[in-house]
Amino acid sequence: MNAGDQDGRNRFGELVKLQMQGRRFLDSAEERRLLEEGLTRYGLRLEDASGVLRAAAEQDQIALEGEVGRSSGLLLKTMADRRGRVARQDFNKAVAFYRARAGAGLSEADAARRVKRRMEEMELAPKPHGRLIRTRRWWRAIDG
Repeated sequence: MNAGDQDGRNRFGELVKLQMQGRRFLDSAEERRLLEEGLTRYGLRLEDASGVLRAAAEQDQIALEGEVGRSSGLLLKTMADRRGRVARQDFNKAVAFYRARAGAGLSEADAARRVKRRMEEMELAPKPHGRLIRTRRWWRAIDG
């Protein structure tokens, strides 16, 4: 890596730190925008820009939506039964996990929508809930 590449990398690192000030969670759209800026404006390779972004996030303890989504997806996968269904209580635990990782800036409803989207991406289904009549109403009540 030559001096010009190192200078661009350092300047991009400073931009990332500036954009992350006062935040605890960086959604995927903002993460993508920062990576695009690192590629186009600072001439970095994707691996370099991603490394700078992840290092800054780790240093400031900022959660990246992509990483939180992957880890909550693994949690959902382990809690699913052998038919790929997730119970309501387990879903609620995954939402609590997502919120804990993302920080206080994310509402419970928003975290539930994101976990629901992740479940759909992983092709996991909701398990019916109820004593007499078992329905998936709890799942449909999550808008998004």
